[in-house]
Amino acid sequence: MRILILFLIVVNGLYCQISLDENFKNINGTIIIFNKEADSSIIFNNKRASTRFSPFSTFKIPNSIIAIETSIIPNINQIITWDHQKYPEEDWWPKTWNDEHNLKSAFKYSVVPIYRHIATMVGIEKMKSYIDAFNYGNKDISSGIDNFWLDGSLKISAVEQIDFLKKFYNNQLSISSRTKNLVKTILVQEQTENYTISAKTGGGYIDQERKIALGWYVGFIEKAENVYFFALNIEGRSFNEIMEPRKEITYSIFKKLGIIQ
Repeated sequence: MRILILFLIVVNGLYCQISLDENFKNINGTIIIFNKEADSSIIFNNKRASTRFSPFSTFKIPNSIIAIETSIIPNINQIITWDHQKYPEEDWWPKTWNDEHNLKSAFKYSVVPIYRHIATMVGIEKMKSYIDAFNYGNKDISSGIDNFWLDGSLKISAVEQIDFLKKFYNNQLSISSRTKNLVKTILVQEQTENYTISAKTGGGYIDQERKIALGWYVGFIEKAENVYFFALNIEGRSFNEIMEPRKEITYSIFKKLGIIQ
């Protein structure tokens, strides 16, 4: 049986009923959008929103915070290299990964070997202390310092992604303003006269045998004096099946809710 979920929102001063059911047609997924000014959330698929999954590359947000805060990476323009023997090129790697990268471009192109290298430089003890302080997901990094976020021991829910982003934005992570501002710089995905979208995608296989891939899109939109925090995850049978839809679904919902045009 199909359940139609309706939300009552205000659009241009009028109360409107909005359904997100069509946005997730034939897709197992969830989204949370938290309106800071209204102090309220829209949640599609409550049960899934509280279910923990691997953060995959959305962990590049806290990983970047920790790298800068600990001075492992002094600035976002410093060229970063990694051990190519430890992390040799694989067939599935995008060509952009072999280019020269700083933290800004490594974040933009989601260069996994650079972030595995960064985590190794941070070390287990420091990494654990920051993950605990951030109260990030289940806080479990036991599966290995350079892969715990890649379908490893670390898990986080969409609800917890929102909580983390709010703490980051609202200066509640006990990090320097410099670190926050630098990370905010690399988070920017789209900037217009009316809004700025700062976000990170993530994705990978959560069940290789059953061929189940998970896609994340998390971040926040700054618009006028307000901020909208969001976290979406969806499932598909392959990485290609979730790669574009994770952003397409999110943007379609933003437009439906009148957050962007």
